[in-house]
Amino acid sequence: MLYTGDNNSTWKYWRWWNWPVEAPVMLWNESSLPYSGSVSINMTVKGQHDDPGSLLSLFRRLSDQRGKERSLLHGDFHPLPSSSGLFSYIRHWDQNERFLVVLNFGDMGLTARLGASDLPSIPSLPGKADLLLSTQSGREEGASLELENLKLDPHEGLLLRFPYVA
Repeated sequence: MLYTGDNNSTWKYWRWWNWPVEAPVMLWNESSLPYSGSVSINMTVKGQHDDPGSLLSLFRRLSDQRGKERSLLHGDFHPLPSSSGLFSYIRHWDQNERFLVVLNFGDMGLTARLGASDLPSIPSLPGKADLLLSTQSGREEGASLELENLKLDPHEGLLLRFPYVA
């Protein structure tokens, strides 16, 4: 959860989720800390503003896509069978494009085996999907990726798009 520090009513949920009461807040600039100490400039919004590889940039790109795509905003959520360390799911809404999210939570590179399939009660997966964004640099956005042997770097997340097929 990313907390920007603007909504005090969310604090009551931190205990419910068993998160620390002193949850991290958004560091807008070096003076945002309530205590003295050094803060690296790349830990602040100011420092990440122009860095295309920053967490802030990723958050903005994801938010932008969510605002544009009904499937990401309102869509049904269907988790897919995955191997240990991987989590993947489909988001779809009506006859709009479908989205596949694949997350590697592990410390090692992993291969997701998500080839074309017809899964009961959820949209079937195609053999390929287009890369919308990755948490790692070096992947070409818009590239068509084979889902049967999809290799993910450690801690990598992918957002892929594929068309609705009647």
